[in-house]
Amino acid sequence: MNNQTGKINRAHQTGRVKKVRLPDPPAPFLADLFFGALEPRDATKTVVAGSGQTELNGTFILIEAARRPDIETVLQGFKVDYLPLYQGVSADEYALHAPYIAQIKEGSRAADWLIEESWGQGWGVWLRSARSLAELRKHFRKFTQLYNPTEDRWFVFRFYAPETMRRIVPALPPRDFAAFTQEIAAYITPDPSGECALLI
Repeated sequence: MNNQTGKINRAHQTGRVKKVRLPDPPAPFLADLFFGALEPRDATKTVVAGSGQTELNGTFILIEAARRPDIETVLQGFKVDYLPLYQGVSADEYALHAPYIAQIKEGSRAADWLIEESWGQGWGVWLRSARSLAELRKHFRKFTQLYNPTEDRWFVFRFYAPETMRRIVPALPPRDFAAFTQEIAAYITPDPSGECALLI
């Protein structure tokens, strides 16, 4: 067993990942998963609302622009509210490669397009949260780089990439996992085959 497989297995054992097989076609089911009622990790908390959800009980997508360099133009065309996770000079310099977070409205053209185009393509991680877009940006900016004291180096943490979300995030130490998932009902990403949804 390789190290990555071990991480995934441990993640399933700790109950951090729920695997859901998708029907064919998957789009209607995914739309319900992204916008319908969703139980949080902690069963004692209220579910995230589905239809009629408030602006703050929203649906968002993290996008790795390095794999979809035209995504900012696409989001602007759909008139979607979005923010880069980088700021200042870095945001300008890496505009075509930087990660973005966008808030997606149920039933919108953007929702339909993103469900069809992003699922299984390696550049989108969906999430459900009661936080605002600005609050989520602030939250995620804390994790764009991680410090390794052993090597005395900073590393880019590509949590917005589906493969990182499904392999690394569920295997984080309890304290780090709790910090990363704070006030987020679920991260939703495809398994490697794209035939199942993983709720983290």
